[in-house]
Amino acid sequence: MALAAAMTVQANELNDTTVIRKADMVTITTSDTVQKIDVVGKEGDAGYRYEKKVPLNAYKMRRQRKSEEKYVGWSPNFDLGIGVNTPLGVSDGYGFATFRSWDLFFGLAMGYTPEKKLQTYTVGLWLNWKSYGLSTDRMLAKDGNHEIWLAEYPTGSKDRGSRINTFSLQVPFLFTQKLGHKSKCKLTFGPVVNFNVYGRLNSHYTINDNEYDISTKGIKYNIVTVDLLGAFHYKGVALYCKYSPMSVIKKDKGPKFQTLTFGVWF
Repeated sequence: MALAAAMTVQANELNDTTVIRKADMVTITTSDTVQKIDVVGKEGDAGYRYEKKVPLNAYKMRRQRKSEEKYVGWSPNFDLGIGVNTPLGVSDGYGFATFRSWDLFFGLAMGYTPEKKLQTYTVGLWLNWKSYGLSTDRMLAKDGNHEIWLAEYPTGSKDRGSRINTFSLQVPFLFTQKLGHKSKCKLTFGPVVNFNVYGRLNSHYTINDNEYDISTKGIKYNIVTVDLLGAFHYKGVALYCKYSPMSVIKKDKGPKFQTLTFGVWF
């Protein structure tokens, strides 16, 4: 009997097969690299103990686990961008300075990336402030017909500056292309719809150490404008460019111009 049992065990080991009848307890532990099987007790032998470790393909196991997880393609993002505006095609007599003209936006966006794809589709809601600062020796003013014009600063004034400020709610519709599954670089482009909600003129100057700040409301601006945005991302930072083909000020109510913007987007 002992010889027969020995021969049976040898045959089972050669075939990598072990038959255990009526085991008291079986424990199987699986990781990415190994599967461990523990058997305690069997029919007629309460003290029986069997243990075996089976190597696994770690790559295949990780792929299997990922495939078993439910894929969620939506991801929220907080966006913050700051840049400089360069007005183009400005009406005669107006001169705007690039580094006195600023663009600031921030808000939330939701992006959807289809499973195993490199493309992301994004929609969001941003708050935006645009500023257009004059480079000339005259200041912005508004007449009774709500038309913007250029006025002279008071005699003897210094430390002077004058700008148009606008505030808007923005809705971006963006497409992002990742440049490879392992790449840290992405390209983004798409339209940004501006719902302009507020606009004013701000001028300041100093006379005999007295500071004067003038804020003029009621300027006539276009309620809806559209920007075209493009960006190059590396990791969590992007360089963006926006072109605004539509003038923010209504026709015949002030200077007409388009805007080209360059900035950093986090």
